[in-house]
Amino acid sequence: MLLPVFYAPPENSDGVTVTLPDEESHHALRVMRLWPGSRVIVIDGLGTAFEGLIGDLVAQGSPVQVTVKNTIRNFGEPAAHLTLAAGLSVGSKFDTVVEKGTELGVKRFVPLLTEKSKVHIEDADRAAARVGRLEKVALAAAKQCRRSFRPEISAPVNLDAFLGRTDRHAMNLIFHAGPGALSLDRLSLRPNMPQVTLLVGPESGFSDEEVTRTLSAGFTPVSLGPRILRTETAGPVVCALVMNALGELS
Repeated sequence: MLLPVFYAPPENSDGVTVTLPDEESHHALRVMRLWPGSRVIVIDGLGTAFEGLIGDLVAQGSPVQVTVKNTIRNFGEPAAHLTLAAGLSVGSKFDTVVEKGTELGVKRFVPLLTEKSKVHIEDADRAAARVGRLEKVALAAAKQCRRSFRPEISAPVNLDAFLGRTDRHAMNLIFHAGPGALSLDRLSLRPNMPQVTLLVGPESGFSDEEVTRTLSAGFTPVSLGPRILRTETAGPVVCALVMNALGELS
């Protein structure tokens, strides 16, 4: 039987014991009905997992202490560093992109503000709140899919700012069904490729000028065929296809 997975920030561990936060402690004791001696896994969100036993409860309402029996680095993590930059969507659509992308092994999400975006974030507090919510979505998905790294959620940026920070020597792909776009099987994706960046547009897609600038920045255009996918579908689909080509889903 798979051991239940909980989260505790790095500062809650000294390598011998791990203290679960209040919400995680409540979930362990009241929701999952675990008891002292129950074996669990605790992830720190930075790539480390601790396998251990729930200790004796000091008092009613006290946080759960886990005695560490084994430490596992990169628990559940893919070899490739996959970045997904996607047009920021209205409502909770981007939550779906982050949730499914996390399950598929994405290491970093970049919400993009593009010319055709229906979302505009000009207030720093609103942007921080959006990132905070997405971090919670990513953490919940990381626990569910049993990986130890909580993906990084970048602050929303415009396309040009993102392109200026992208490594031109990495495998950079823009999924855009335009002239010259290649099918995915024509690309030299292979296992142990260290870094791949995927770029997906918002609901209305990229403008022609944005595509031109992206290609000039070294991105390769890729087509997913004749059907147009919704943005909340396209992000997870391209992640799954690329991860499969990298040998991460076999």
